[in-house]
Amino acid sequence: MINENEYSIISSLPLFDGLERSILEGLLEHSQPRSFGKGEMLFHRGDPADCFYILFDGWVKVFRETANGDEAVLGVFTRGETVAEAAAFLGRGYPASAQVVDDAHVLPVLSGPFRRNLETIPDVAMNMLASMSKRMHHLVMEVEQLKTSSATQRLVEFLLSRCAVEEGPAVIRLPYDKNLISQRLGMKPESLSRIFAKLRKLGVKTEQNQVVIMDVAVLANDFQAETLSQRISS
Repeated sequence: MINENEYSIISSLPLFDGLERSILEGLLEHSQPRSFGKGEMLFHRGDPADCFYILFDGWVKVFRETANGDEAVLGVFTRGETVAEAAAFLGRGYPASAQVVDDAHVLPVLSGPFRRNLETIPDVAMNMLASMSKRMHHLVMEVEQLKTSSATQRLVEFLLSRCAVEEGPAVIRLPYDKNLISQRLGMKPESLSRIFAKLRKLGVKTEQNQVVIMDVAVLANDFQAETLSQRISS
């Protein structure tokens, strides 16, 4: 049974933006929340894409195995994000694998019934297009960041994107395996530790698997000012 807090998360997603509660309930009538333990697989690459996932809690990594057996982490997802909706809409196999890296509570949404609703509810179809467009824009921005931004810039932007507020204090929970974050941001684990140490002067501190930001607005403004100063002096 989907509770009120979970409905609040669902309604905040671009895919469901502006939809009435009755429509949401109809779209999700075949879906029930599930909990997965650390290490469990949501799906493997090549499996039929019979559902996509809404994350209520925890962390999930999406990855592909390379030719030499290593893992290439394509994304790390957490509360308030969706996984594999594009693959589910296309009705093909999953192009990558997804594994729970911290205990997760998710909503698997069956793709078949959902796709059929696209034919009768135009708002959902439009939201789907808008959501895919935003995801594509986000991916383009990520590629640009990897090519043009420093490691510090990538980490700060990652943290700011996961803050629920624009000013005041914020706490961000990270996966226990912080190597995932360094992989996701295209840096070495030791670089991640050094950057977190450097960010203490901007009001950022780590406590086990949490990042505490004293003031989100101050971090954003101070970092922008410091970056501009570095550019001017270089």
